[in-house]
Amino acid sequence: MRNCLIFLLSAIILNACTDDFLDKQPSNYSSQDKLLTTAQGVSSALIGCYSDLQSYTYYGRNFVLIGDVYADNAKLSAQNTGNFSSFYNFSVTSDDDDLKSFWSTAYRVIKNANNIIKVCEDSTRTDIKKSVYGEALAIRSLAYFDLVRMFAPKYSNSDKNALGIPIASDTVAEPERAKLADVYSMITKDLLKAASLLEGGEVSPYRFNKYSVEALLVVVYKSSLSYTKAMELAEQVIASGQYSLLTAENYIDSWELESNSESIFSLAMSSTDNPGTNSIGHMLSPDGYGGLIPSEDLLELFSDSDIRTTFITKRSEKFYMKYPGRDGLGIDNVPVLRLSEIYFILADCYMYKLLTAKDVATQTMYYEKVLDIMEKLTKRVDPTCVFDNLSMDDLLLKIHEEYRKEFAFEGKRFFQLKRSIYSFGISRNDCNSSICSIPNPSDKFTFPIPIAETNANPNLKK
Repeated sequence: MRNCLIFLLSAIILNACTDDFLDKQPSNYSSQDKLLTTAQGVSSALIGCYSDLQSYTYYGRNFVLIGDVYADNAKLSAQNTGNFSSFYNFSVTSDDDDLKSFWSTAYRVIKNANNIIKVCEDSTRTDIKKSVYGEALAIRSLAYFDLVRMFAPKYSNSDKNALGIPIASDTVAEPERAKLADVYSMITKDLLKAASLLEGGEVSPYRFNKYSVEALLVVVYKSSLSYTKAMELAEQVIASGQYSLLTAENYIDSWELESNSESIFSLAMSSTDNPGTNSIGHMLSPDGYGGLIPSEDLLELFSDSDIRTTFITKRSEKFYMKYPGRDGLGIDNVPVLRLSEIYFILADCYMYKLLTAKDVATQTMYYEKVLDIMEKLTKRVDPTCVFDNLSMDDLLLKIHEEYRKEFAFEGKRFFQLKRSIYSFGISRNDCNSSICSIPNPSDKFTFPIPIAETNANPNLKK
């Protein structure tokens, strides 16, 4: 577990950045320049990058909840005072404060990671551990991946010229948007290098290591339609034996723990650095803001025997208490990568092999592989779940539905719909918005770049 005081100190040092990553002379230039002169300072700067990931504008709350409220898992409660209303109503514009804050925080992470990487690549600096280099590459990759999923169209092999996001550089003051394929290529290359640098290092759920980097790469491969690579690496992560699926006996209680056997990479929140009233738990709890509640579209998917119904708390409305708070409301570690997601992606990859197989024997082999995974995943939370006699299409839909239930309120639903092999749109039956459905593809699946950035850099308008 990391030292919270170091987190706090580094956050103060690094948080002096201006909002726009395009600023030619960041306001923290002098202080960070001094910080990076020593190995200890570089390590502290790295901790600061993790701290920025914790921000309520990023994984601390907004980025996670947007993924559910913009889709069909969540809706505004009766006591909501406007939080996330523009996302729920599909009325997000380029001047949206939440969107701007996420962009700014993610690029601040990238900027600070770039500074660390530059120091690590200096051949004269033999005092810097290679693990620091690997973690900085991984953190930067995560930030770029989250940005490209939000502000660019989904990856397509048929459109090689689709625009992604700008790649930050201290040599280009006003960078253009890089091609989507080039952004993914950079992320993939950096993660492969990070995994190599972190080989043999300490394995912790709170910092990037070889296995968590590979798990992130599995997700990236899946998003960029590299099914074979995603399949092979997912099998490798699972076979490592570093992680194991939760059981029915410990599944619910695990959400009150700092980590569990499925935790591949999480952001640790303590009483010192938790976002307080800006936390995920506070937004979802009836004892906090209670501003977002689960839609009936989501709740009706759970059978009465599903242990995840334990998360449902009934007051004047139904609330989903997946973040109960360890030492008070809002003190919950935020899961970014879990073993169950790697299993789901592996099932998806097997389904791809199944659907593209040329002979019955291969189809049968992959069908059985998918069934085996899905039974492992679902029986631990719902003993009544049945997979008998499912067609290939029905099995694919079942994977999609079970993924939705497993990762409710973990920020993954929007991205699941966006990249779906069936091109699922957003369709809400339980809906208190004037707009209840969005087709896929649609421009609504790509968020607008904040106007403050396009005003500062006209190249972003291209």
